[in-house]
Amino acid sequence: MLKKVKLRFPEFGWIIALFFVLFFMLQIKNNRFELNDFKVYYLGMQNFIKGDAIYGIPFGLDTGFYKYSPFALLPFTVFYYLPYLIAAFVFYFLVASAIIILIYKTYNIINQVFNFLEIKQSTILYLSALILLNHFCRELHLGNVNALLLLIYIISLGKILENKQFSAGLLMGIGLLFKLHFIVLLPVLLLFRKFRASISMLITFVVGLLLPALFTGFPANNLLLNAWLTTMKEHNSNIAHSNDTIYAWINKILSVVQMQQQGVLFSIAILLFIAFFFLWFVFKIKKATLLSEIQRFTLIYFLAIAVIPIITVTDSEHFLFSLPIVMLSLFLLLSKPSVPLWVKSIVIIAYVFYGGNWHDVWGHTISLFLTNNGFLGLGNILLIASILWIFYSRINEVVKLKAK
Repeated sequence: MLKKVKLRFPEFGWIIALFFVLFFMLQIKNNRFELNDFKVYYLGMQNFIKGDAIYGIPFGLDTGFYKYSPFALLPFTVFYYLPYLIAAFVFYFLVASAIIILIYKTYNIINQVFNFLEIKQSTILYLSALILLNHFCRELHLGNVNALLLLIYIISLGKILENKQFSAGLLMGIGLLFKLHFIVLLPVLLLFRKFRASISMLITFVVGLLLPALFTGFPANNLLLNAWLTTMKEHNSNIAHSNDTIYAWINKILSVVQMQQQGVLFSIAILLFIAFFFLWFVFKIKKATLLSEIQRFTLIYFLAIAVIPIITVTDSEHFLFSLPIVMLSLFLLLSKPSVPLWVKSIVIIAYVFYGGNWHDVWGHTISLFLTNNGFLGLGNILLIASILWIFYSRINEVVKLKAK
């Protein structure tokens, strides 16, 4: 059961809030307050209400295609009567608030579940914000829903830990209607016997698919769902060569011996390998007494969410999903038992790749090189691998001590 913890360093929240306000003012001053991703939702919602097409047409930018379920437009109907700029203003600060709440809630869960009591809260919060600042700014500049969705799944995790599985599944099902990628959490729920949450999530998802039919009729809703599936298929058609995915990095390694692979079978083979590896790791930690059941579940839950950006074709802002493992890795680096120096070095390099691609710091040439060659994805892969190694090595140490 999670406790409601009073924040000991509330000034962090005010500092981040002030930064977001200043960032907003700079966006206005430099004529960069565009929120192009929010514009896709806003204009798509307008078309949905009018009965016009929502798939296969660009909203705003040439790349601004709507790629989510019809249900995902329903929450945006609250903006229908608002002019775009006012709606964008409201949404900007909604996302900014979600980011701040997300940081605190994630910290609270990690601190209570893994019992990192000796580390100052402020240290973790400020270091996390520093590593993730680039992703926060991009999320706010584009006006996407990733921070809101991650907050939904962090709240869902909290509810599962409090044994409120039905409400957790309800929230997870809603998130699934926005980003189908979160289906990776279903096997996690089943492996840890969270059956009520699984059923609740699936029922919510199915109901959500049908709900727009109340406005469009069932035949029109079926056409929309088919268009959605077609759009997702087209979006992921070149997944093996998407720069920041694990498939692209495996291909880079294979290119050394001129064995690059492509196509659906290659991607499926990699996915199956990842799935079996995670399955092996889950059973490995289930046998260990080092971690409690709650700790095991939370760890795998975080890792499953962090895997999403490297196994699907996504934009860079989706790497915000790795916020929990960024924070968890900081706890691990700063806690006892200490992590070997070589692992710390890899994690620090991962932080640089993951959150350090600041155009104004590196310059256009280096920044573009890092972007085009998938170093963001590599940073994410290194973070995931480092956390897996840390927990695996600690479990092995306990097993060896018991054997003696």
